[in-house]
Amino acid sequence: MNHDLLHNTWMRCGTSLLWDAQALNQVCSPEAVRSLREFLRLHQTGWPEGTLKLIQNRTFVVAGLETAMDTLHPDEAVEWLEKTVYPVVLDFQEIVAGGGGGAALIFWLADRTRVFHKASENTYHWHCTGEHRQQSIPLGRCIWNGAESDVRRIIAPDTQKTTHHIGLFLQRIS
Repeated sequence: MNHDLLHNTWMRCGTSLLWDAQALNQVCSPEAVRSLREFLRLHQTGWPEGTLKLIQNRTFVVAGLETAMDTLHPDEAVEWLEKTVYPVVLDFQEIVAGGGGGAALIFWLADRTRVFHKASENTYHWHCTGEHRQQSIPLGRCIWNGAESDVRRIIAPDTQKTTHHIGLFLQRIS
């Protein structure tokens, strides 16, 4: 297991899953968060600089991934994530982030309880809901191409001088 990430590198580079509202507010205002649909559309149009509007020229925050996963059967969600979302994440890393270090891509997930770590496999999954609540989606495999061995937990201090887990960070998909 990798060391926890105790600093804000995730705000400037790599790809993260974030579920802490306070941390999100440190990155941007709610109005700056972009929809998943817009993220996919920007990719289709070649990441035009005039419409990209990175937060402080370094960060792109996307909301809506969990909604999209929840609308699909888990098997369809896996296929969609691997064939549609993963290539866009990789393209963002290469084109917008200059190989990974030039910008951050953050997926906002409103419900942290839906992301879990399977320690026996060192993988990250998304709990499904509704009729599929007994199933999960291998989220790490789908959006990071299985690079969970390089994923770091984002840790933030709280007011009681303790820490809490606010997300997951991957520096670069290789």
